[in-house]
Amino acid sequence: MKAYKLSFIAKQINGELIGEDLEITGVNAIPLAKEDELIFIDSLKKVPQAKASKAKAVLCPKGLANQLEEKSVVEVKEVRLAFAKITELFKKEPAIRWGISEKAFIEDGVEIEEPVAIYPNVYIQTGAKIKKGVVLYPGVFVGSFCEIGENTVVYPNTVLYPYSKIGKNCIIHAGVVIGADGFGFAQEPLDEGYKNVKIHHFGGVLIEDDVEIGANSTVDRAVFGFTVIGEGTKIDNSVQVGHNVKVGKQNILVSHTAIGGSAVLEDFVMIAGQVGIAPSAKIGKGARVAAKSGVVGEVPPNTEVAGIPAIKANVWKRAIIIFEKLPELYKELKKFLKTF
Repeated sequence: MKAYKLSFIAKQINGELIGEDLEITGVNAIPLAKEDELIFIDSLKKVPQAKASKAKAVLCPKGLANQLEEKSVVEVKEVRLAFAKITELFKKEPAIRWGISEKAFIEDGVEIEEPVAIYPNVYIQTGAKIKKGVVLYPGVFVGSFCEIGENTVVYPNTVLYPYSKIGKNCIIHAGVVIGADGFGFAQEPLDEGYKNVKIHHFGGVLIEDDVEIGANSTVDRAVFGFTVIGEGTKIDNSVQVGHNVKVGKQNILVSHTAIGGSAVLEDFVMIAGQVGIAPSAKIGKGARVAAKSGVVGEVPPNTEVAGIPAIKANVWKRAIIIFEKLPELYKELKKFLKTF
């Protein structure tokens, strides 16, 4: 069992320890925590819950320690960020079985730098390159001339089509498909209607370092060149990234987002859930898109947008208030018109 003194934890997160230097064995939710586990609160309204908890240690924003006199407290400037760093200390992962399983099928011409963990029923095609520290769980398919960087973990039943390149320290969750053809067709006129003619794709996918892709998400290959997911970007479950899309570094893409072909997302963009981004749209650096929005055209840098089509979020919020009152306004308008 992992255990750390509160003073050590505080040092890792630039926090200030107020109270007894307890030994902590884990982190937990407020109602579930044991005496030797650490909980966190992010506002004054959660102080009563923290006081009632069995946990003797609390992570909180600066200035709240005087509200928690019976607890040992670590005060920090940014609670959520500090908590994220603490979870790294206590993370629990099953032991990895290093080595190459005899039940994995590896074609000739594959380059593997050991140590690696390649589990049963992994299939790796010729020309692939697997760097040291890579973990491939059962059912992973690695196509021809794929490259997987050091310490990347690929979870079960993931498919890497040929010419997909994955960087270092990436996490690819179960059921992800990287490098499938994009949805590209031309219409050939017929006497009645038309025939869909496939546009074949010749490019690949480039996933840069420290990217995490959630379960059952898809990243399509480019027609020419590469579809790119930038360094440090985090993609939630069930996200669709179309062909030739360019996603910058440190983006956040939340579940059920769909990005049309050739769209560009610059660095530090945050996309909330169920957002649709039209083909060739451009979202500027640091922009944020609210849930269920539809982006067409261009979003300027450092702008927050919402709605369908997406407009500035503060304008959209005012419009929604008016929309809710439309039936009442319509009645008043009818009364007014009857006076003429």
